[in-house]
Amino acid sequence: MTHTLDEIKGFEQQLGLIVQKLNALRPSLILQTDPMVIFKLEADIAQLEIQQRDLQKLLSEAYNLGSDSGQTRLREKIKDLKISAPMGRIHLVNCNRQDVRDRFEEGFDNKKRMGAANHFYFMSACPTQLPPSLGERMVYEMLGDLLDESMNAVHCRFDPKNHDRVKLEKFPFGYSLEKSQDMFREFCAGWFGWDDRQPFAEAIAANRLPLARHKYSVLPFYLRKNDWKSFFPEYFDWLAEQLAARPPGGPTLLVFLVFYHENLHQERDEKSTEILAAVDALCGKHPNAGHFYPLDPVHLADLRYWFTDLGEHNTARLDPVFRTLAEGLPEEELAQFRQSQKLNMDRVELVQELVFDIYNK
Repeated sequence: MTHTLDEIKGFEQQLGLIVQKLNALRPSLILQTDPMVIFKLEADIAQLEIQQRDLQKLLSEAYNLGSDSGQTRLREKIKDLKISAPMGRIHLVNCNRQDVRDRFEEGFDNKKRMGAANHFYFMSACPTQLPPSLGERMVYEMLGDLLDESMNAVHCRFDPKNHDRVKLEKFPFGYSLEKSQDMFREFCAGWFGWDDRQPFAEAIAANRLPLARHKYSVLPFYLRKNDWKSFFPEYFDWLAEQLAARPPGGPTLLVFLVFYHENLHQERDEKSTEILAAVDALCGKHPNAGHFYPLDPVHLADLRYWFTDLGEHNTARLDPVFRTLAEGLPEEELAQFRQSQKLNMDRVELVQELVFDIYNK
């Protein structure tokens, strides 16, 4: 159920009064000796504790960042901030991950020096850490920092329903290696606008991958751990070899493949271990491939630095945002936050999206 901000404030006031009453009654119960008075105090305390639990549950639902009321409450705190720097799509994805970003830049430079015509980047992480956003950040920062190019230099699909951000595609695969290879050929025909009757090898040999009018082409895919098939290592091998067969000197292809592993930042089961080892082996075999994992939760300090880069330096205005953010976390994530001051990236990005929406109107 969605509640207005006034209703939420009313619930908070009620809860505060109940806590005050309980704090007054409990010491009285300890000191009391009259059985009838003790009975009455115990009944009153029990009733107040029920009301307290009900209000705490109601407020927990109202604070939840997945609810309209929770996001509205957070928006009200964000509106008090002083954001002075211009915001672009990069600000939806550029919080933390600096060490991974540096590794990507180093690997990208090495691949360029090797003359690699195609690059493969595998990202294995829990969905809560938003590995697609890391790939998206790499695209934006690569174009801006490394290549000094506009987005017109890259061939990629964008999602108009999601701030025109990079659109992630389901990795094409079927019940067998041969079926999967056919599906990838069909995907490329649709992606690059090829005549689907043209043999795949001919299209690659003609250096039509990617489209000649773009200097770079980004193919962003995703897979879930449960999608894994025994023939995937052979499939990835074939893919790398096919794309490497085209003549050098043409445009550069960047393949990002996100592997979703639930809770990978906390534990690794047997299947995840098998998949990670297979991907590592592929990257060891193909020097133009790299593997990034796991992605850990983000420290609150990094979100604070993100706001600082946007022009808001005042802790007195930022702290209410962070308190409201923490109050809207599920119990498990709130425990993580209290213990280590860390937030899952999906929560961080929710804040980034709200700031982006508010200050780009």
